[in-house]
Amino acid sequence: MSEHTSITTIRLQTPDPSFRLTAQDRARIRPGYDVDALERLLAAVIPPVRAGLLSSFTMPEHPAQRVGVTVQMGDPALQPLLDEVWAPMWELYPDMLDTETKDYPGREIARQRRARKQESERPL
Repeated sequence: MSEHTSITTIRLQTPDPSFRLTAQDRARIRPGYDVDALERLLAAVIPPVRAGLLSSFTMPEHPAQRVGVTVQMGDPALQPLLDEVWAPMWELYPDMLDTETKDYPGREIARQRRARKQESERPL
């Protein structure tokens, strides 16, 4: 009898092109996240994990309810999608882009966007 290790992933082999967030889901996303990028991320994961992943980006149902945040996907192919979801968050806190010590997603994308913006604003 041979043993083998089975690796499971939450990533679909191919993103689900039919997956869409509802208007109600979109309205509940907390400010600072890229809703379209979140939709792409959710389309790339297996259906059973979508609701839990979505809930980490939505406003709580009750004001006292604590919400978690997803900062790492655990799958190198999904992490760039998560970075896209988080990138606009850095625009809300631009001073933290260079000072934040925690490794929150989207920082490098935000730095690249800032550099492009600064370059385009330079006088000729």
